[in-house]
Amino acid sequence: MSLESLYSAISGLQSDSDWLDVIGNNISNVNTVGYKSSSAQFANQLSLALSGGGGDNNQNDQGGTNPMQIGTGTRLEDIQTNFQQGVIQSTGNPLDVAIDGSGFLAVRQDNQLYYTRAGTLTLDSQGYLVDPNGGYVQGYNSLIQYEVRPLNSAQNGGYGQITNAQIVLNNSNLSDIQNIQINPQMTLPARATTQVNFAGNLDSNQQPNVLELWNAQGPTLPIAVPIALLGPVNAIDTTRMTAQLTPDGGFELKQVNDLATYIPGTHNPPEALENGYVNLTAIKNFAGNYAWEQNPPVTPANQCDETVYDSLGTPHTIRIQFYQVNDLGTNGVNPAPGPNQVCYAWYAFDITGNQQPTTNNLLGGTGIAEGDFAHDVNPFFSYDRGVVNNGYFGDFLWFNTDGSLASTGGVVGVPGPPGLTFNWQDMPRIYLPALNFLPPVSPIPNNGAEVMAVDLNFGMAGYTDGPFESDPGMIFNAGRNGLISDAEGSYQIVNGVNTYVPKNTVQATTQDGYPDGTLRSMNFQTDGTLIGNFSNDQKVALAQLAVNQPVNEEGFSQVGNNDFATSANTGAMQVGLAGTNGLGLVRGGSLENSNVDLTNELNNMILAQKGFDSNARMFGTVNNTLQTQANLGLGS
Repeated sequence: MSLESLYSAISGLQSDSDWLDVIGNNISNVNTVGYKSSSAQFANQLSLALSGGGGDNNQNDQGGTNPMQIGTGTRLEDIQTNFQQGVIQSTGNPLDVAIDGSGFLAVRQDNQLYYTRAGTLTLDSQGYLVDPNGGYVQGYNSLIQYEVRPLNSAQNGGYGQITNAQIVLNNSNLSDIQNIQINPQMTLPARATTQVNFAGNLDSNQQPNVLELWNAQGPTLPIAVPIALLGPVNAIDTTRMTAQLTPDGGFELKQVNDLATYIPGTHNPPEALENGYVNLTAIKNFAGNYAWEQNPPVTPANQCDETVYDSLGTPHTIRIQFYQVNDLGTNGVNPAPGPNQVCYAWYAFDITGNQQPTTNNLLGGTGIAEGDFAHDVNPFFSYDRGVVNNGYFGDFLWFNTDGSLASTGGVVGVPGPPGLTFNWQDMPRIYLPALNFLPPVSPIPNNGAEVMAVDLNFGMAGYTDGPFESDPGMIFNAGRNGLISDAEGSYQIVNGVNTYVPKNTVQATTQDGYPDGTLRSMNFQTDGTLIGNFSNDQKVALAQLAVNQPVNEEGFSQVGNNDFATSANTGAMQVGLAGTNGLGLVRGGSLENSNVDLTNELNNMILAQKGFDSNARMFGTVNNTLQTQANLGLGS
């Protein structure tokens, strides 16, 4: 027996000791958040060759022999980190995060980037998002941007703009990560309303109080323009509609072509409807009071109110009234109950402070030029969108036979003779206040806020004949959205008479303005966005976590504190957003537990202990044998 056997026993003792160190570290971190267990890998040592072996020797009538080798023990070959995901457990702390899938959080400390799966995060005294070691969590912050919209005040020849502050997440450059910082006492600035969205049904069957477009003997709507001795002139798209005189001196709309008919050569979308604009002073002088100024006022088919906000967050209430001007049947004949083509006029009023709708607080509507609210002071518009050579007008709300919109309620273009010049569909816009006297563009009187410009989104014009291509690559198939017109009413006995009772369900569904608000709480979304919940019921993205994934995560070196550092074998680092390009999702209010399998570790501990005991016994046996050899005077 030689010393090699002693060395083998010693190497076994050392290897088993290292294995126990690894096992002990795993067991001690069984409750460490985000901990990744390690496993020891072993390899045999170089062997002592007693014989190299030989091949067949047929001349000497001798076969081949195998090599004879005596091993010299074992060695620790590698300690590998097991990056298998641990169990994700809810904590109830909204700033705790766990990554469900691949990826690591990045933290900066002492000008060094570290990576971790332990997402126990808090805000420090300066609002920085930090880990328990004080490392700054890396990601993307939000910043305040200002949206600017042009506004022309034609009454005084001045130009101005409407500005709106908004918080925008600055994550366009994914490699530009920085310390995430949030002011826990932050105030979300007010945002002026720029758009109100509508949805619901305007009944397509004949309704009470249907108004003709013009009637000097009774209620009227400001729709047509009186021209010299010609009387009222229709201001409609004569390719589809025509206006026919009625015995009482008014006129009514009649259908010429299907409102969904494609007309080649028109603008995109190609189903624009033409309208004109009205001089309110002339209309009032000619017809007397409008429908809403009768005594009592004519009841509209439907109306809805919506609160909008100016640039200081002050609420204003607008009311939209819808009047059915006639029932459009084939060739002007009312069809049987059911979906058919129908036409409505709409008007917007500022009823802030419980005002009643009057021409004095009229903001816009069918047949009215955008900003034409000077009334008796000035027949021309006082506000517009600041677009040179363009005029914007309120249009009818016309519906196709399938109930979809055929007109968006607004048109744009240079006004021309009806039927000769097309004006293209556009979203109508109203302005608050209705009149501006102070150049170039005054704030709202007694408030100091900027003038409001609010788009009314009644929906996108749809087409009954399905998708079609008007220009190369431009396909339109809007379908039914926003306002629709179906016969949803019912016949009921009213005062002993079987009466059709219409069902109108139009309402303003959303608007994008709000007053200022203070930060109340925060929570993470699955894409790593930190959402701030404010007292004004707004939810705003305040920051977003950067998720990092190296080419070889096993190339990480453990540096303690649940952190990993890159090494020469880590490879390039992918920096991105959770849920993209194979990166995991962020689970807010949760933490990833240690992935240590305690049962497996205890089993390995028994094996390592038995191995250590066996190697110790081997060491003793070899030691005794060598001692005996020495006593006998035998060499090794």
